[in-house]
Amino acid sequence: MNSQSWSLTIRWLHLGLAFSVTLQLFLSLVMEEPGEAEGYGAWAFAAHEIFGLTAFSFAILNWLWVASGRDGGLKHLLPYHPDGLKAVWQDVKGLLRFRLPQGGAVAGLPGLIEGLGLSVVTVQGAVGFAIFVLLPADGELPETYEWLGELHEAFGSLVWIYWFGHGGMAVCHRLLGDDVLRRISPFSGKRGGESG
Repeated sequence: MNSQSWSLTIRWLHLGLAFSVTLQLFLSLVMEEPGEAEGYGAWAFAAHEIFGLTAFSFAILNWLWVASGRDGGLKHLLPYHPDGLKAVWQDVKGLLRFRLPQGGAVAGLPGLIEGLGLSVVTVQGAVGFAIFVLLPADGELPETYEWLGELHEAFGSLVWIYWFGHGGMAVCHRLLGDDVLRRISPFSGKRGGESG
């Protein structure tokens, strides 16, 4: 697999995750609390639950896919090994010289950033799932579990930061002539091949 390629499977998982997380974020701006929700606000809350479970599912599928050794494996997303840390450092030095790191299923700064984002979305999804299971019909979490709501809100802010940052990085790549958006799209004519 060349350093620029992602498998078709990971490209579909990325699209599903990007779409569901984006919907989640924007629904969170218009939804109302379940106990107070009426009309459009109630619809938005229900959609937030559905797309939250969808985003969480895509995150889990993504972890399972890379944990099986595909698309660079876990070492791509979590470069905790000496070669991975060295690759991250090389990418950082390149950025200081205004050179963008190459994307793809290899260890380095792009993989680390992707891994951090996937981790934040996974934690947010897990907390959201716990709230979904524990939330009674009246919409008030029992006092024992109020910390889950606070944690969900805090990680929601991190997901927003990641969404803007990751999107901004993709735009920078595009403006500088890197076709990363085409390469990550499952609709592009160039197929990265299933990596193993």
